[in-house]
Amino acid sequence: MEYKEFMEEVERHIKEYLPEKWKNEEVSVRQQLKNNGIQLYGMSIRIPGSDLTPQIYLDNAYQSYSMGVSMEEILKKLAEQYLQSVEAAPKFGIHKFDYENLKDSLFMCAINADKNRELLSSVPHQIVEDLAVVYRYLIEEDGGIFGTVLVNNDHLKLWNIDSEMLHEQAEKSMKQLMPYEFHSMDYVIADMMGCSIEESQLSMENSFMFVLSNSKKWQGASYLFCPDVLEAVSKDLGGNYLILPSSIHELVVIREEKEREIEDLKDIVCDINQSQVDEEERLSNEVYRYDAETGSISMASDGEMQQGMHLEM
Repeated sequence: MEYKEFMEEVERHIKEYLPEKWKNEEVSVRQQLKNNGIQLYGMSIRIPGSDLTPQIYLDNAYQSYSMGVSMEEILKKLAEQYLQSVEAAPKFGIHKFDYENLKDSLFMCAINADKNRELLSSVPHQIVEDLAVVYRYLIEEDGGIFGTVLVNNDHLKLWNIDSEMLHEQAEKSMKQLMPYEFHSMDYVIADMMGCSIEESQLSMENSFMFVLSNSKKWQGASYLFCPDVLEAVSKDLGGNYLILPSSIHELVVIREEKEREIEDLKDIVCDINQSQVDEEERLSNEVYRYDAETGSISMASDGEMQQGMHLEM
């Protein structure tokens, strides 16, 4: 069975594996645009009597089918996954999705602007060099996260706010939801290995490489769009610094040194992206420079640094 035929088979038969109350609900299986232009098939079915429509992605299911798993087993598993998402879904109505109820759940996500031109055409965003920031909000129930929703241009109309107000609120609430963290690489590696070490000012001064992320280690690269955080990092490092976009989740920061070869750093970023970072989580192959005097971000080069920050609204 070919890829498209598999998706059509899921759409036709999934309700046979769901409880009776789903018999009148419409099943939608269609491609969804993800980060970096990646297209994935998603299955959506509205929860009976609810405003929510959980979505299950099907590409892994097709891989299982290609490896010999029967269609019946796959449909059973997809139905189980869907019902688990239904069980975890918030129990509130559509009125809870107005701006006043959601504004404290807003946060920012950094993505590659060039690879997401289609996405950016329909969502509010800002651009710095080849990077863009978009906005999402968390859907939570009883303190647990159910999922996130990408803010689009229709949200702004519904909420009667502009993109500047959205950015200001998302930056503010993100600092509460996911406070930024800036550590030496030695500290980060020790923490990953389960070793407890104390990061003193002395160790920071002697460190070569640092990591900027957040308390959740998720979407931490978005702090690239927070001027006060970038300034705080500059004060910790004593001036200008270079930024290597490790992924959408974190940034690697190194002190600026005149003898450092920018092209060599770009090669390192590119190699890591290709070998260690999933395509959907890649941010950029560029290296950026923070100018402490101007408080601006620019692409770095071995020749004269490109000065200033290009900003689009």
